[in-house]
Amino acid sequence: MTIFVIMPVKRLDDAKSRLSTLLTDDERKQFCLTMLEDILRTVKSTASIHQTVVISKAPEVFNIAKNFKATYLNESENGLNEAVSEAINWCIRKEASSVLILPADIPLVTPTDLERMLALREKAAMVISPSRNGKGTNALLLTPPNVGGIFYGPHSFQRHLEEASERKISVCKFKSSRIALDIDTVKDLKNFISKNGNTSSTNKLLNKMGIANRLVNAH
Repeated sequence: MTIFVIMPVKRLDDAKSRLSTLLTDDERKQFCLTMLEDILRTVKSTASIHQTVVISKAPEVFNIAKNFKATYLNESENGLNEAVSEAINWCIRKEASSVLILPADIPLVTPTDLERMLALREKAAMVISPSRNGKGTNALLLTPPNVGGIFYGPHSFQRHLEEASERKISVCKFKSSRIALDIDTVKDLKNFISKNGNTSSTNKLLNKMGIANRLVNAH
């Protein structure tokens, strides 16, 4: 089994806009890039993964992908679903047996989380891990890579499950508090800091920014 990871990264011009009351434009960009580094480091440390593919239109992402020996694809289509589909087709051409699609904003994820999820591919063609509110899809494992459609956006978790049901695709749900925590809001950021200790590059960056003092007055 040859497993590829796909990580789509949005343009950083208006990244994490819901954190704009707390972080400047430049700080939000750096925050996104540092989270990407943490996740790429985790993926690189996961023994079962053979290759990582980062697809983006953000020029700042290219060097980070290169530093982690990840393949960088310059996104040619508009939209997350189109970008992921483009990357899946690339992985199929490279003879991937499975693809694991991960977002670039779940910095708590560990190699153990990924290995546990990957082990489930023997039981189901689709393994899906929800966001904290249960509506989003924070990790999606497909075996083979084109077994089902891609439906990121509002209520994507349910839409992926409906797709599996309609096409009679075997499904396994995988719950992980670390995968579930994607950081979009001030509340997410507080949650991340409370759980993370001082181990990740993301947390170190936030400490350097003096984020704890800002959060005292944040709503």
